[in-house]
Amino acid sequence: MVRSFQLPSGTRFAVTWVAGCFVLVVSGCSELQSREDFASRVRDKPEKEVVKEVGKPAKIETHGEQIRYIYTSRTFKIESGNKIDAQAVVVFSPTPGGIHKAAEVLYE
Repeated sequence: MVRSFQLPSGTRFAVTWVAGCFVLVVSGCSELQSREDFASRVRDKPEKEVVKEVGKPAKIETHGEQIRYIYTSRTFKIESGNKIDAQAVVVFSPTPGGIHKAAEVLYE
C-alpha cells in the first residue's frame, strides 16, 4: 500500500523555492573556476584556443601590441575564502611568429 501525504501550502512553497534556487546556483556555477584552473586552461594559448577553453570574453581591449580579453565574475581565489574576482584579464602578447598568445592572467 502506498501512502501519500500533503505538505502544508507554506511548506510546499518553501521546498519548491529552495529547490529552484539550488538549480539556479548549480547551473550558474558551470563557468566559475579557481584562478589556478583558469590560468592553466589559457596559458600560452592563442586567442582562438582561449575562446574554446573558457568562452567569449565580456570585453576585448587593445593596448599597443597587447590584446586583453576581460572575463567578468569567472574566477575565485581559494585563499580568500573563495571570493569571486570581479574580472580576470587574459593578456596576449605577440610571439616572434606574429601570433598573439596568452602571456599572463591578471585578477581584479
